[in-house]
Amino acid sequence: MFNHSEQKIEYRKSIEELWQRYSETIYKLCVVRCNSAEEAKDLFQTVALKFCENVKQLSDREDMLPWLISVMRHTHLDLRTEKKRTLCMSGYQGCYSEYASFCEEESMFYECRPASELLYAMEKTLERVTPLERMLVEMKFYGGFSVRELSNIFGLSENAVRKRRFAALRKMKRMMEEWFEPTKMAQ
Repeated sequence: MFNHSEQKIEYRKSIEELWQRYSETIYKLCVVRCNSAEEAKDLFQTVALKFCENVKQLSDREDMLPWLISVMRHTHLDLRTEKKRTLCMSGYQGCYSEYASFCEEESMFYECRPASELLYAMEKTLERVTPLERMLVEMKFYGGFSVRELSNIFGLSENAVRKRRFAALRKMKRMMEEWFEPTKMAQ
């Protein structure tokens, strides 16, 4: 039993000597790779842990430095990608950019919740246009159909679809102006 613990101590000393042989070089390389001393220490500790985990497989090698450099390089890349992936939002400190290339109101599926009066006025104006014009307006602006698709659906030319939709919108605009004009004068 005494002999067994002595062997463990000898084994640990040999591993420690082996690590001491390469540790200074690895630490210098970590400092060169990293932006700060703290990052370099973290990288160095990670390489040391990987060395300890794989020491049994490495004992057959004459020179471990290439393996350690490779581990250090890959660990550094892993840490950098992880850092980019888990960047905290608080790290921006108010310096942020717009996520969309255009504002939300210009997007295709933006829903502005209009006042109930406006909804009522829209429904009344849609009742006063012809059924074809109503369908063209609803399918274009509510359904998101393109002019070409509407042309294929109704069997009209694209130009006829545009003209009828424009005429419907012009009628609706006039009706909306009439609807809201008295309220503006009352104020």
